[in-house]
Amino acid sequence: MPKLDLSKLTREVTRRKQDRPDGIGPGGRPVSGAMAMIRDNLAHLDALHAAGATWVDIAASLASQGVHHGSGAPLTGRQLTGLIASVRRQARQREARTAKRLARPDLPKVAAARLQLSPDLAVRRSMPTPLSLATEEDLRREALASLDSLLKKEDR
Repeated sequence: MPKLDLSKLTREVTRRKQDRPDGIGPGGRPVSGAMAMIRDNLAHLDALHAAGATWVDIAASLASQGVHHGSGAPLTGRQLTGLIASVRRQARQREARTAKRLARPDLPKVAAARLQLSPDLAVRRSMPTPLSLATEEDLRREALASLDSLLKKEDR
């Protein structure tokens, strides 16, 4: 079995992504964005249906706003309900995976606290404002004050 060159593989995958025309998914099918739109607005679509709108009416209204099937044809009521069922199925599967992961005894139940630098190592992001910039005279006086404890004072 040949050894896999991971850097070459990464470059090849990146090149293939860049060569793929916009609007074409990984399987070569056109991407319409209808699934993402339904996923983001599912609660509102359900509320419209519960208020008495039919799925056919909702699909026609979505099509008038530019939401189309991957082929470019307007969504039908049946396609809309199929997309909604897919979104719900994906949500259930995601919840099941999360529940299964939380049930595992070998994984921590609570997310670990994020590590932080010690306060004395942390970068201070405060920048002086143009009005608070020290003059050359102020800098000289500060330098002299820091040396003041080193200088001997004469008793008079």
